Amino acid sequence: MADKIHVVRKGETLTGLSRLYDVPLKELAKENDLTTSSKIKIGEKLVIPGKNSAPQIAWSLKRQLDRIPVRSRRWKNIVIHHSATPNGTLKGMDRYHREERHMQNGLAYHFVVGNGKGMKDGEIAAGERWTGQIAGGHLASESLNQVSLGICLVGNFEQAEPTSRQLESLAGLINYLISRCGLSRNAVKTHQQINTVFTRCPGRKFPVKKLMEMVS
Repeated sequence: MADKIHVVRKGETLTGLSRLYDVPLKELAKENDLTTSSKIKIGEKLVIPGKNSAPQIAWSLKRQLDRIPVRSRRWKNIVIHHSATPNGTLKGMDRYHREERHMQNGLAYHFVVGNGKGMKDGEIAAGERWTGQIAGGHLASESLNQVSLGICLVGNFEQAEPTSRQLESLAGLINYLISRCGLSRNAVKTHQQINTVFTRCPGRKFPVKKLMEMVS
């Protein structure tokens, strides 16, 4: 999307405009040779940076995830799963993994993406394995778990495809993680592609090709 020009009106602030246009404050300030604390004047013309055509996560979520320190070369893979259930939440999965699977660190995945049944459609939730930069519990190989970020989409993709919002959120999250962790598109795998034991996860109806067309 191309850049656009915004003419400042009474009462507007740089922070308010960054929220209005869903553009990071630092990026908006830099584009206009300002600082994040600069005052703007009525009638002033500001350049609003165009968004990348590839899906991106919301700046508010990016800011939240950016607070987590990530060691260089900590992660090598981004692995996609489905919950194989029609509905689900991060808290529910965490409880199941702690109480039924007896996983000390709870939720096996680093992120969960909702489908509108238990979580908002396309909602991205980060688990403690991301905030604590802890190895995953989502693969059969412990060595792969050590270097593989896990993303679980709520839904059973043996029966139906993920929702369009889910897929867009997933692509945005993957694009963020590729950039943040210094990875390439080749790091993106389905559970079936990388697991040392055969699995159909994330299901035969998961649109791998469509997803990869959205990954930058």
